[in-house]
Amino acid sequence: MKAQKFDATGKKSGDVSLPDSVFAVDVNLGLIREIIDAENRNRRQGTHKVKTVSEVSGGGKKPWRQKGTGNARQGSIRAVQWKGGGIAHGPVPRDYSIRVPEKKRKAGIRAVLSFKASKEAISVMADPTLDGFSTKKMHGVFKEMGAIPGSTVVFLTLGADEKLRKSVSNIPVLHHMDASRITAPELYYNSRVVITESALAHLEKAYAAEGARS
Repeated sequence: MKAQKFDATGKKSGDVSLPDSVFAVDVNLGLIREIIDAENRNRRQGTHKVKTVSEVSGGGKKPWRQKGTGNARQGSIRAVQWKGGGIAHGPVPRDYSIRVPEKKRKAGIRAVLSFKASKEAISVMADPTLDGFSTKKMHGVFKEMGAIPGSTVVFLTLGADEKLRKSVSNIPVLHHMDASRITAPELYYNSRVVITESALAHLEKAYAAEGARS
């Protein structure tokens, strides 16, 4: 599997071979969806809460006597049928997270990367060495590559370089991600993936299918 290679300034410098053990596995769309759903569930806080009848303040006095008024009998103005009353069967705090085995999660990431590679949506870039990182300079690099405008981009680097992170954080269509903490939804739903050389080496080491050869 081949991908275009660019230097640190965004100019094309040839092609690079992507390891088949990571970028040329069977694309299991069912597994991809399962991994994405699991990660989205695990991000939910689950702190939603409404008050039941017993938790709403007030309503200690019976609105009117039981009989003789012509109205339906009522015990409290905080009952669920009253405005300002409690909520019946409303949401309560809960844990949405589900556990995904690490082996299965890695298989899902390989499937996403292989899907992107099959669409020729992966590019490899030399590790940025620009002096004085800035949003303007990094925007120019990705523009020179042809990645922007017109695409949403995941930029995979190895390590959390704070200056580099800040320089790309203000580019609206670009999502910076550490190769050691890949998330499937961003990887799948963005249209293009740009991987630095060091990040590519890490992916081959961390995500290669067991028993597979590049």
